[in-house]
Amino acid sequence: MANLSAQRVRSKSRAAVRRREDQIEQEEIESGELNLIPYLDIVTNLMLFLLFSISAGIIFTQIDTSLPDKAPASTTATPSNQDPNEQPLKLVVSITRERMFLWSISGLEGTLAAPKASFPRIGRDGAACDGNYMCESNSCLAQKCMPSGSVPLPVFDYRGLSNVLFDIASTRYTGKQRKPDTYQIILMADGVIQYGTIAATMAAMRCKMPDFGKDTSGCALPTEDPELKKAKDPISGDKRLYDTMRAPYDPKTMALFSDILFSSGFE
Repeated sequence: MANLSAQRVRSKSRAAVRRREDQIEQEEIESGELNLIPYLDIVTNLMLFLLFSISAGIIFTQIDTSLPDKAPASTTATPSNQDPNEQPLKLVVSITRERMFLWSISGLEGTLAAPKASFPRIGRDGAACDGNYMCESNSCLAQKCMPSGSVPLPVFDYRGLSNVLFDIASTRYTGKQRKPDTYQIILMADGVIQYGTIAATMAAMRCKMPDFGKDTSGCALPTEDPELKKAKDPISGDKRLYDTMRAPYDPKTMALFSDILFSSGFE
């Protein structure tokens, strides 16, 4: 008996829904308005499908972001009567798997065929060190590289590189108002070189490294800050920045080659 009552209720409910749908449809016909809900459902589904297709394309499509292997030839010729000390040196530090080279595109400080200097890999277990950055194991204890579970990191004679760059900057710019473009240097590394090696090399290029076992004090950096350029003193109060066009250059306290450019190939 209960089942028959429930069935009657459901039948009456469905009949009421159909009558209400017919009534709404008749009202729409008489008023001239369309029921846009089904169309909106179709548009919404279509938009979701398109968005999913675009997202899938972004995720699975390979984007070629490789840099060119060769820089375009310069169209600006350097005047033959220009003072070599006034020319940008266009220094390059090239890092391969086993050696690091310092040379210059200008030819004023060595060339690729005859580099200014080359630096071998160092930092193997048992080698002398004054910091983890000098060890392939990234572990320096009691000034000696010790084994560790880390993946070996290529390490080069960063202090030797810094000393050569210091000599170049000292010889060419000491006591002068050094031009901003002379701070440029190019870093060119093999694709397998890890970031830790790149970071240590950049630090050696920016400032004169201290002698073995001594703490570093950093160096002041050249700036184009308009406020400092208008100030009476060309060196900031904290001695961290200076207006290179007014402050006499001192390689002991100022940056060596701080404007580092990156390249993936040779000219």
